[in-house]
Amino acid sequence: MKILVVFGTRPEAIKLSSVIHLLKDKFDVKILSSGQHLELTNQAINFFGIKLDYNLACMPKKPDLMVVYEKIILKMKRIIDKENPDLLIVQGDTLSTYSGAFLGFMFKKPVLHVEAGLRTFNNFSPFPEEMLRLLVSRLACFHFVPTKRSAENLIAEGIKKDKIFISGNTVVDSLLYTKKNINEKTVFEELAKTNQGIEKKIHSKKLILITSHRRENIGEPLRNICRAVKQLADKYKDAFFLWSLHKNPDIRKIVLDEISGNSDNIILSESFSYQTLIYLMENSHIIMTDSGGIQEEAPTFHRPLIILRESTERQEVVEKGIGFLTACNIDKTVNIFTSLYEDKEFYSNISKKSNPFGDGKASKRILDFLLLDEVKSFIKNYPASSEQILNVKGKVDEFKE
Repeated sequence: MKILVVFGTRPEAIKLSSVIHLLKDKFDVKILSSGQHLELTNQAINFFGIKLDYNLACMPKKPDLMVVYEKIILKMKRIIDKENPDLLIVQGDTLSTYSGAFLGFMFKKPVLHVEAGLRTFNNFSPFPEEMLRLLVSRLACFHFVPTKRSAENLIAEGIKKDKIFISGNTVVDSLLYTKKNINEKTVFEELAKTNQGIEKKIHSKKLILITSHRRENIGEPLRNICRAVKQLADKYKDAFFLWSLHKNPDIRKIVLDEISGNSDNIILSESFSYQTLIYLMENSHIIMTDSGGIQEEAPTFHRPLIILRESTERQEVVEKGIGFLTACNIDKTVNIFTSLYEDKEFYSNISKKSNPFGDGKASKRILDFLLLDEVKSFIKNYPASSEQILNVKGKVDEFKE
């Protein structure tokens, strides 16, 4: 069986890395990157030892989602036509994901969606990812969801139960691999490029890690995040705030205008490699972020999250009391941070909670599923088999939260 694995951003490459390595031992696997994130994706594929068969390099000099989509569709179409895969695998909620799923449908190929079923129920938050993920759910044939809640979301939307499998999130698989393989020397060489004294700060002060990249936060929400961080940095001199800047020029301009030169315990940095980011997460005291991936990763390290968003499709982290939504409100952000920083019992309780998103075995569950004779037959006879009931429940282990 020939499988085409499609990704385009760093989070997708990270989350599919363990899936790719397991599948390559059993199937003919081709790897396609749209190049939606070029430099950042290259960092991930190099770290995880992924060899691309195709790199479409679709990101224009000036970010424009419509232009990116046009390039991906036209170039990816030619690759699918050439390779004629039996199955496509996509991950998440980006334009690369949607393009792969849509073309799979157009070529009448079954699509397996990794990390399916996440919902905020607000079509414009996150934008455009919420809608893209919804559309992929209509196009995909097999849905591998991280949690029971995600499965329930799909069932409520009319997705057939026999095509939904609770695997846990593959990001935990990649995270555990990274944790074992971190090279501290390499990490601190990278950090030294940001600030020569950063190693000493990490070992002597409480690290507050900050990331923000969501399009819906550009403008006043991001300015409010910056103002909240400045207040906190002024209040807590025994902490240092390390902000990993996204490459989006609109985001950078706001953060640089608001933050630069305002405080000696705020450090602005370029985006970190994945292993450095994981090291920083593990050694953080509090993480402030609008990243979906970090919401899934931080619970493994028992680190509290201040979620810089109106809503989250990873609601499990909020329900479990590990993450706290602020809607980018200055007072709410400051108040939540203050409670976490000053109330030792409140902070300690979070450190006892397990990650609701995975156990490190999600990729193995996907492999076990594809090795089933019933699944191979279904794929071979697709699309004629598309309405066939897939009676394989119980043959693949499920993640229990």
